[in-house]
Amino acid sequence: MTFAQIAAQFAAAESGTDSFKQLYKDVFHLMEAGDLENAGFYFVIGVAAQAYVRRYEDEAVPVELANRAKATLESYNAKALQAASADAATRLRLLGEAATDYQVKVAEF
Repeated sequence: MTFAQIAAQFAAAESGTDSFKQLYKDVFHLMEAGDLENAGFYFVIGVAAQAYVRRYEDEAVPVELANRAKATLESYNAKALQAASADAATRLRLLGEAATDYQVKVAEF
């Protein structure tokens, strides 16, 4: 499965923890498969999705929170898709934007 397919699958899925779990498993699998050029993005996306699952897997999550979290990860997926066809400097800048956004702005997961 390609990252574009994984991103599309996540976008079409419900905002439950199972979707986040599938996302992190899929992107970590791409890392293991040796896609080194995009591994930084897969790591950021995978860690964020995994953190959401670890925090909320066994509890009811308000729909608004789940939808915000899903939108956040969809924005990282969009940056990763954009980076895939960009030059190295642009790819690094987009990765930095996603990593910084997650570290600085996301407190819920």
